[in-house]
Amino acid sequence: MVKQRIEVYKRGLIIFAMLIGAVVLSPLKSRAFQLSGQAEISVVTCSPGNEAYSVYGHSAIRVHDAAYNYDIVFNYGIFDFSAPNFIYRFAAGETDYLLGAYRFDAFVEGYKKEKRSVFEQTLDLTPSEKQKIFDFLLWNAKPENRVYRYNFFFDNCATRIRDVLADNIEGGLEFNLEDQSHKTLRRLTKDYHGKLLWLNFGIDFLVSSESDREATVLEEMFLPDYVMKHFANAKKNGEGIPVVKKLTTIYKAPNNDFKSSKITSPFVVFLLLTLFVVYFSVKEFRQGKIKNGMDYFVFGFNGLMGIVMGWFVLFSEHPAMSPNYNLLWGVPLNLVFAFAWSIKKWRPVLNYYHVFISVWLIAFICCASFVPQYFHPVFYLFVIMVLSRSLAHSIIIFKRFKFGQQSVA
Repeated sequence: MVKQRIEVYKRGLIIFAMLIGAVVLSPLKSRAFQLSGQAEISVVTCSPGNEAYSVYGHSAIRVHDAAYNYDIVFNYGIFDFSAPNFIYRFAAGETDYLLGAYRFDAFVEGYKKEKRSVFEQTLDLTPSEKQKIFDFLLWNAKPENRVYRYNFFFDNCATRIRDVLADNIEGGLEFNLEDQSHKTLRRLTKDYHGKLLWLNFGIDFLVSSESDREATVLEEMFLPDYVMKHFANAKKNGEGIPVVKKLTTIYKAPNNDFKSSKITSPFVVFLLLTLFVVYFSVKEFRQGKIKNGMDYFVFGFNGLMGIVMGWFVLFSEHPAMSPNYNLLWGVPLNLVFAFAWSIKKWRPVLNYYHVFISVWLIAFICCASFVPQYFHPVFYLFVIMVLSRSLAHSIIIFKRFKFGQQSVA
């Protein structure tokens, strides 16, 4: 589906390039393309899809001038998944999106195929405001101007729509503060994650405490639905005139019956893994001999998660990556410990690390409610896994010291 969407975008860009050429190279030359009195500019909102890239919906700007049979949608959400190093660049926050433009009917057809509703809010603008917005979009769509650095919360296909219109409408826009949801940035995204539980888990894993502050009305508009919501009650600043004069349903999709499997959800998968680890930890403790194979896996896995989070904190340009308090339970040092634990002669000394990490994680559980960051329930399962191993070692160490025995694993 992504490849199909890219092909539609590419065809649209070719058509638009021809249009730009016709405008720029026309005999008018020094004059911009002049909209007629019939021209309308509107905000287009598309409902969420079932894929990770489409789960939050989409926004675009439509320019329709029936006098010239001109009906173009300007879309700030174009990216090329096949671009070199796309995954790495996306993770590093170095993904470049671009503005493209193509015929509105082709745009709508793509969403019909995906069974995603399309709504249009026609704006109440003066002819000069329409022309100013259109001129800016034409300028912004030029090859040298159309690329921008994508930022999930603060600079995406939805925020660009908000800014383009607010900056080019006389006096700007005044949004109704009473429409504020009073939700955090994280909570706003979670409203869309009901069907994609692994995406929800992944975002909670990587996104920091910065996402746990309440979003302002302007910040809420990183989501297309909130662009639609806030524009519905927005007014031209200083005039008190509602900016939206008409709402039209371009396409109403049937009810989406997509459901995710609870059996393969992160909580179920890691709950089963936790029960497995705890069972063998208790069994080995009762036998008085803790085997090392499980330690390598549990500490290595936990440390690897910490390394991944640490990389995003230090190197990713994405917003809300730091400070990430998940590093309190996902400890990068655990990966080093897992390798060091394989050296038998070091174990008598490394046993004390079990005591340290036990105290550390117990303190985390006791203090987690005071940390200014939301912790996904699965994260506590990761803590239990490590605790089941470290506590078993720690208690055996205590018993051996109590009875004057040397501590050897």
